[in-house]
Amino acid sequence: MELKDYQHRTLETYSSWLATLSQERKKAEEAVASLENQGIEVYEEIRNYPRTAWKKLAQIGGVAEIAQSYIDRTDSAGRPIPNACFKIPTGGGKTLIGVSALERLNEQTGFVMWIVPSRAIYAQTKAALWSREHPYRSLLERATGGRVKVLEKDDPFTYADTEHYLCVMLLMLPSMNRRRNKEFLRMYRDSGRYDSFFPDSDDRRAVNKILEQHPDLRRTSPDGPVEHSLFNTLKMLRPVVVLDESHKAYGKKEADEYVKSVNQFNPSLVIELSATPDHNISNLLVDVSGVELKKEEMIKLPVEVTSFDNIGWRDALARAHDKLEELTLEANSLQASEGHYIRPIAVVRVERTGANQRDGTHIHAEDVRDYLVQNLGESPEAVRVKSSERDEIAKENLLSEHSPVRWIITKAALMEGWDCSFAYLLIVLDNTNSQRALTQLMGRVMRQPYARRSGRESLDRCYVHCWQTSVDTAVKQVKMGLEVEGLTGISENIIGNDEVEFKKRKVERRLAFRGLDIFLPRVLHHNGEGWSELDYQRHILSAIDWDSISPSIQTSIPGVDRGAKRETITVDVESSQDSTLISERLQVNTTITLEWFIRQINDLMPNPWKGAYIVDKLIRTWRADG
Repeated sequence: MELKDYQHRTLETYSSWLATLSQERKKAEEAVASLENQGIEVYEEIRNYPRTAWKKLAQIGGVAEIAQSYIDRTDSAGRPIPNACFKIPTGGGKTLIGVSALERLNEQTGFVMWIVPSRAIYAQTKAALWSREHPYRSLLERATGGRVKVLEKDDPFTYADTEHYLCVMLLMLPSMNRRRNKEFLRMYRDSGRYDSFFPDSDDRRAVNKILEQHPDLRRTSPDGPVEHSLFNTLKMLRPVVVLDESHKAYGKKEADEYVKSVNQFNPSLVIELSATPDHNISNLLVDVSGVELKKEEMIKLPVEVTSFDNIGWRDALARAHDKLEELTLEANSLQASEGHYIRPIAVVRVERTGANQRDGTHIHAEDVRDYLVQNLGESPEAVRVKSSERDEIAKENLLSEHSPVRWIITKAALMEGWDCSFAYLLIVLDNTNSQRALTQLMGRVMRQPYARRSGRESLDRCYVHCWQTSVDTAVKQVKMGLEVEGLTGISENIIGNDEVEFKKRKVERRLAFRGLDIFLPRVLHHNGEGWSELDYQRHILSAIDWDSISPSIQTSIPGVDRGAKRETITVDVESSQDSTLISERLQVNTTITLEWFIRQINDLMPNPWKGAYIVDKLIRTWRADG
């Protein structure tokens, strides 16, 4: 895997930090030994070689410009913990940086705790580290000479494993929080899995020796034997800790608890990966901006945001369908001319996904699926649902040419940890929470396929469609979403649909009629024998003589006069200049097609073949009339 320039710079900065740490650690150890031999008190500043190394690098510009004073971390034995944070925006390859950082430690054996914040990121990281064909695993194999052992929390391992392999254990962040006892306390349990790390309990000399080396080990009682637990095992191993998406922990009220929880495992080194780190908790070694990702063609830019605030959600979905068709045609053209395969995918955010939540009021995933398949002509295999209950893309290789997936419907399951560079279009139909959805889903559609531009303008940008959200609100939320993803300093294009806003107004009854009962009429149908409730489908549509209908040449052409207005806000990426607004009227495609018209009248005519007959006559009449 070829690294980008900013990734090379990040890792070179990291290597300089490691080298300086090594130098300062050696000096500190020599100074401490000398003072202790002379019986002189050793001050904490002398032992704190990570702080000394950081100050030395800061003086020569070896840390991020916005980095603050060094923030100390200390393990439960009182030793300083070297720690640094890489600020990498979403789409910038944080996991690749983390794996490359392990490679540059030049240690072929040992133990690594790789901690992630959510199940989605856990599954994604596991798939990468467990597969020997994946570039991330290949980096570790190369660094260790093929001696990598990847573990989960409940997997057994031995002392010999840590002596002969680089053991990487993948852990969930909640299991590291002492307040969430259920997961965390499992690490305290005595287990025969780790007996190889501990002497026999009746070997007092060996037990005293291990307690002398590790005085903070947990014991069954103050004077009792040492617990043979995973917790104690990790403390003795002094692992390297990689904390992925560290802001997920530090952004919460219990941030101090998470810091203490990680520190008590006595890590020899802590590496944090984050898009938006907390400067009061993390030592920012490298700061990568969105501008750098843009220059390296890692993300799709600009972002086009279209807002629909006066049409139904089905119409908004149909507009998105048209956009996806347009992108698909361009992608097919690209593949035909250059052999560069892209299959654009749309991500739809809905209000409900639960099996028992389809109430006809809220927009449900199955409502969207039905409309895509039955009204817009999508194949059932092309539409998938991703939710906490139902994951229809779990085993799907979305980047494969054999995958049929074009639509993914979700509510919150794709908020983080889901990467698919073929995702181009985000449709937000959740009008009640669309602002939150915009900020949290932006990163899902911004990754550039194959980390390089295609050369086709429409395929080098991404698209956001918002329903029942004003243009101004959509623009603000998209910008906020980019900030949340760490994508600072990049340009945006905002496309708004300026249509008339309809406002509801409450009308009171006139005074004379207030308090009176109102009786509503029932519309009945007489079938020759008796009366029954009128059924529109059965009694009216079935009685229409569709063959007798002839379209009028005066019929207006829907859509031709409904232009769209594009408002492009350009943010200067090289400076902090104010944004400029450019307005223009888009050229509307007025090509008349049979399929488009049939979709428009599908709710009125149950028989699409009759509809096609009538529409075909209309189109022929128009064309004959010029």
